[in-house]
Amino acid sequence: MHGSIRLGTIAGISIDLHFTWFIIFAVVALVITAGLPGIAPGIPPGLQWGLGIGVALVFFASLVLHELAHSLVAKRLGIGISGITLFIFGGVSRMTSEPKSAGDELKMAIVGPATSALLGVVFLALWVAAVAAGAAPAVRFGLHWLGLMNLFLAGFNLLPGFPLDGGRVLRAIIWSATGDLRHATYIASTAGQGVAYSLMAAGILALFGRIPRIPAANGWLLLVVGWFLLDAARSSYQQQVLRSALSGVRVRDMMTPEVVTVPPDVSLQQAVDEYFLRLNHAAFPVTEGPHLAGMLSLAHVRQVPREQWGHTRVADVVERLDQSHFVRPGDDAWEALAAMAGADRGRLLVVEGTELVGIISRTNIMRFLRTKIELGV
Repeated sequence: MHGSIRLGTIAGISIDLHFTWFIIFAVVALVITAGLPGIAPGIPPGLQWGLGIGVALVFFASLVLHELAHSLVAKRLGIGISGITLFIFGGVSRMTSEPKSAGDELKMAIVGPATSALLGVVFLALWVAAVAAGAAPAVRFGLHWLGLMNLFLAGFNLLPGFPLDGGRVLRAIIWSATGDLRHATYIASTAGQGVAYSLMAAGILALFGRIPRIPAANGWLLLVVGWFLLDAARSSYQQQVLRSALSGVRVRDMMTPEVVTVPPDVSLQQAVDEYFLRLNHAAFPVTEGPHLAGMLSLAHVRQVPREQWGHTRVADVVERLDQSHFVRPGDDAWEALAAMAGADRGRLLVVEGTELVGIISRTNIMRFLRTKIELGV
């Protein structure tokens, strides 16, 4: 995903940080650090900042556990998960396929808030034990804050607006009652937009001091969270419309079967002149005899200074292939599109056994959808 940093993997699930995470991490660390002097007067500034950053890190570990619970249940139910990304407003599990039933949707949705609620109870129990044991005020403050914030996270995520967990619960209920996933998504996404507008309105009121006990500075946070949620709610329904339009369509129905390949021993200058400029494609498979050697894209060419194109071989810059580059002719077109999005690729190679039989790109899919819309089918 653009603007993300890979942290690592847990249980085979990649964990990424979106650049906006650093903003909210800094805000959380500042809030905790600013609150410590009132709880523990005389605390040294270095220790104050260390505790603030430490509590913030534990809180974001709690967010990872929340999303990891979603992802593990989803994988057990056969729902594809390409990873977890932490954003300014929390986290999201990147699904490559939708739940197959309303029951699966409900199970996946409810486990996240349940995990946060459990963590909240555990931290508050530790806080009670710390108070009883006479622990340092800073430790008690950190445990109390973590407990309350995890309970808040559980409650916030249960708001009935898609794509929040509560919105997924709402969608599951409507889906179960009507049997119509698209209609259920429309209602849940509309509710999500309502929640987003409410948060933004609350943010504006807080900025003007119209909401007691909510500092004006928090109004900006409510506005940002509301704006992100609004965008996510709108795109969620558009995604479902797209999924419905691709229902029953296979990769073979829209792939390009005549694949032009580039040999690995030609220079980048030859590749530019004879392939990219002449055929006007953004990428080409690279083959060595009957074997696929990799993929060459415009991005790979641009990484090499132009004056070196003449004596740089394609084999020197080609992207090596793994399973994420491939689909099969009988695979679902929606899943192929989701795989492209998950891997941030514009195209996939279509293989049957070990034979390259075609290539499918986002352009292929968008052209198919445009034709379908124009025909009204």
